[in-house]
Amino acid sequence: MLKKAIVVFALTLLSGCSSNSVINSLPGSNAASDINFDDMYLRGVFNWWEATPAYRLNEGRTNWYVDVELIADGQPYDFKLADKVWTASQTCGGKYKGQPATLNQTTYLVCGSDAENIQFVPSTTDTYRFSFARASGDEIRLDITPAPAT
Repeated sequence: MLKKAIVVFALTLLSGCSSNSVINSLPGSNAASDINFDDMYLRGVFNWWEATPAYRLNEGRTNWYVDVELIADGQPYDFKLADKVWTASQTCGGKYKGQPATLNQTTYLVCGSDAENIQFVPSTTDTYRFSFARASGDEIRLDITPAPAT
């Protein structure tokens, strides 16, 4: 009887470990395909980390984006991508603390409770477009470019 109980317990434990919901609930783990871009905000020091309408992502043809006016004072702007309530699985940022993002170069973000702040230092005072798209694996692609003239 004890052997049966141990076998049942072991099988239950193993089947739970293979469940996608268990894996996605672990800190720092989330599939990029689960990100709900239409409910995401660029949140950082430039907007006091708030989820305000001006920083909500807009849907483009191939990505999601938001335009942000930044002052070039030599200091980094820390930011993350997140929903209104900082849901861990919907919070995306750097793979390590202080990961830099560079103008016109792709940066890859991870999503989950261990996502760190990204840092961007603009070289000129301007409006910048922060564009996000799904990448391979569990990553989100970030591109920062000058915003198109309006």
